[in-house]
Amino acid sequence: MTTTPLILKKHLLWLQQAESLCSGAGLDYIDVLVDQAGTGQPLQDALSQLSPDVRWFELFAGTPEGGTLEYSPVLIRLVFAVTSHRMWLEQLLEYFSETPRLTLLISPLAFDLLCRHLQALSQVRWEEQTGLLRYYDNRVFPSLLTHVLTAGQQAAFTDIALFWSWRDRDGEIVWKSGSFSPTRTLDDAPDLSRVDDAQVNLMGCISDAEALMKEKNVSNISQENHFAHCLDIAFKANYAGYLGELNTLMESQK
Repeated sequence: MTTTPLILKKHLLWLQQAESLCSGAGLDYIDVLVDQAGTGQPLQDALSQLSPDVRWFELFAGTPEGGTLEYSPVLIRLVFAVTSHRMWLEQLLEYFSETPRLTLLISPLAFDLLCRHLQALSQVRWEEQTGLLRYYDNRVFPSLLTHVLTAGQQAAFTDIALFWSWRDRDGEIVWKSGSFSPTRTLDDAPDLSRVDDAQVNLMGCISDAEALMKEKNVSNISQENHFAHCLDIAFKANYAGYLGELNTLMESQK
């Protein structure tokens, strides 16, 4: 008699993969980065009640966005062996499974040092201004690494982690290897990255592609492929100096 293999729900499979990778790295915890923008209820109250030993940090604390802490991305370190931590991790993975709001990090860095680096990465300088780099939104993060950031700026993300992980637009689990090395010394007070006009324009293209996706919904290709097509149109328009509507440009290329 044969039995049908048990197929894990995607969020439980993600948890299983994360725990296996953490164990292989000699870590008993996972770092969870939650983007609270657009969520119905901030996590801070629940975190305060969860357990006194849960470590968490608001990325907007002490920044120009500090007045909106209820919308701040929150970094949480959860220990697999602590029952309340594990239950909360599972609930977070399930609750945010259909959103671009949750990212996992496997990082050997001390929690305070990781917080400082992630906070610095969320702030950029452009000419005499500062602004947010919304890497904690998974609709943005992959394109930032691939199309916008310089090699040095990419390394600022990969050097602090063994793995980054998220769910893509099709709900698939993505693991991106980091470049963490125990022999590399990381600055205790990392500098903010500077971006130029060209990079700011490319960031705008990512937003334009997201908007174009919503205007031109499709069902015959994956959401990731649809976004890639929309992003390609946005990039071409940017390089050509096109100022018209992107949906008109899309129609003209059919």
